[in-house]
Amino acid sequence: MVLPITSRFVKSWANSAPIQDEIDRPVRWNSNADLSAVAGPPVRLCFALGNAVIYAFRFTGVYTLSDETLGLTVQQRRQFDEDGFFLVEDALTLDEVAALLVVVDVFYARFAAARAFGPHETLQMRNIVAADPLLKEVMEHPRILPLVVDLMGFNIQLRTSHLDVRPPMEQEHGEKALGSPESFFPWHADGPNFGWPEVDGVLPFMEMKVGYYLTDLTAHNSGAICVVKGSHRTSPWLDGQREKGVDPERVVEVNVKPGTALVWRTALWHCLTPNLAGDARKCLYYGYHHRWMRSSDFDHQRPEVLAGCTPIQLQLLGELGTGKDNYTGDDPEMHPVSRYWRPQDEDIPLKAWAEGQRR
Repeated sequence: MVLPITSRFVKSWANSAPIQDEIDRPVRWNSNADLSAVAGPPVRLCFALGNAVIYAFRFTGVYTLSDETLGLTVQQRRQFDEDGFFLVEDALTLDEVAALLVVVDVFYARFAAARAFGPHETLQMRNIVAADPLLKEVMEHPRILPLVVDLMGFNIQLRTSHLDVRPPMEQEHGEKALGSPESFFPWHADGPNFGWPEVDGVLPFMEMKVGYYLTDLTAHNSGAICVVKGSHRTSPWLDGQREKGVDPERVVEVNVKPGTALVWRTALWHCLTPNLAGDARKCLYYGYHHRWMRSSDFDHQRPEVLAGCTPIQLQLLGELGTGKDNYTGDDPEMHPVSRYWRPQDEDIPLKAWAEGQRR
């Protein structure tokens, strides 16, 4: 509990929720959301311990947003930093969901026929921005792109885009432990082969994804993604030991209605529940990272994909916003320099767009 420094009686300003057998756990208060009301003057902390020892504690800054923020709220900023994700309900309208479902169903029917899919076979199709104009538009959705820029900055591009269709599965999948190595979709964090570089055991913020859910995932075991809260910062495993499995109290099954978006750090450990519902689970994912990194789905998009793109679309598709191909600068013979490493303002139109949004 937190008490004024002059207090002579036990009347706390705020009591925290109990903490058990954990390290690096943010304190959550039962009453006030943060300690900004008592920032400045000295305070006393009172710890009530039961068979426990305090090794260390620290105060972190109060969450605030800069004047340059486009759409992110304080609560979303806190959730993204501490939990590693937040939800945006009704990110897509019902009409948008319906239109996207038509596109997804066409692709599923095409591949199912061409590749003789069985009744339970999954379709995961990559680089969908190159497959259909509507899927390309979603990468810059007006409700979500401001949040992505607030979180990652404007010098970004797509790392990946994919659609997932998972028909109902056989009941035996529900008998295996969630995310276990024997399951159809084990626990993992996204990253390249050989992994991201770690800093003191923590993955740096290298990329993020936005998931758009087109079907009803409100029921348990309907194929929803599960994430381990805070696992981008600390080990997902019980007592830090993988053989014990993930900490079940930190697992969140993302049971959402159609049109919801999940904004998340791909360093979060995640898996999928089996789809034991009666309908196929359908969703879209768009991954964003810094422009000085390589995409996983493409090196350069085909000319017909780039034709007619806006400068912002060109940037997100990994090109220069100018539409030019001077990727190594204007003097490649004597002084080549990557326009991804040393971009000019015209290469990253998201910068001017963001500045215009803030006015």
